[in-house]
Amino acid sequence: MEKIFKLRPHEQLLVQFVLLAWALTILLPFGIALMNSVKPNLGAVLREPFALPEVWQFSNYARAWDRADFGEYFLNSMIISLSTVVISVLLATMVSFVLARHEFRGKSLIFICFMIGVIIPSRLALPPMFVVVKELGLANSLVGVILVQSAVMLPLAVFILTAFFKGVSPEIEQAARIDGGSPFQIYWMVVLPLVKPAIATVALLAFVFSWNEYILPLLFLQDRELYPLTLGMQQFKTQFAVQWHMMFAGLIIMMAPTVIAFLLASRAFIEGLTQGGVKE
Repeated sequence: MEKIFKLRPHEQLLVQFVLLAWALTILLPFGIALMNSVKPNLGAVLREPFALPEVWQFSNYARAWDRADFGEYFLNSMIISLSTVVISVLLATMVSFVLARHEFRGKSLIFICFMIGVIIPSRLALPPMFVVVKELGLANSLVGVILVQSAVMLPLAVFILTAFFKGVSPEIEQAARIDGGSPFQIYWMVVLPLVKPAIATVALLAFVFSWNEYILPLLFLQDRELYPLTLGMQQFKTQFAVQWHMMFAGLIIMMAPTVIAFLLASRAFIEGLTQGGVKE
């Protein structure tokens, strides 16, 4: 493959140095959390937070899972996150397909409204969202949190998917229409397989956003048995101290699904590029 541009040796060294420094900046906090998660007690964390543990106590993960009811919180997080992914992807693909492929009055206004949702921080809309959820009788329920998080994710998803839908060759849809395909069949069976990279990207962003979200569950949930993992981490705070070794173990457990999601989404992204290529 011919290179788009060539770097001189000193430029290559500079780029490699910057990338290495950036990688270390990202991996250092993860390494510190991993080391402190297997230390035997709080004192070991406070005395030498940056040192390797003298005793590697991997049982902290089992203790964190049992003592903090992580199983229940993990299930709640999984329900909220997966539901948010399904709703966001399904609605965003439908809206984006219509915006990219159909002409109708008010189309530009609708797209601008979605772009405003991307630009304006969702935190500014928390009071009206809370009022709407409360009036619908969905406060203090997983359904309310799922709908709110899906609505927050929808503008960005529409923005990404609309650009991808516009990149699909219209000739493919015209051929499917000549063969007797309905608009829904064209959307579901012809166009969606061609935008797998965008779908994988949106699904990944929705999952990570929902899994790591703290403010929205804190605002809309009151019962402890409905808490996701982000709120369940509070179990490691006592009246006088924070059990840092247990909290670090809980953080590692909490990070595992997002790492798996990144791996799965990256594979889907590559498959979408190889299987969904469009040649005119």
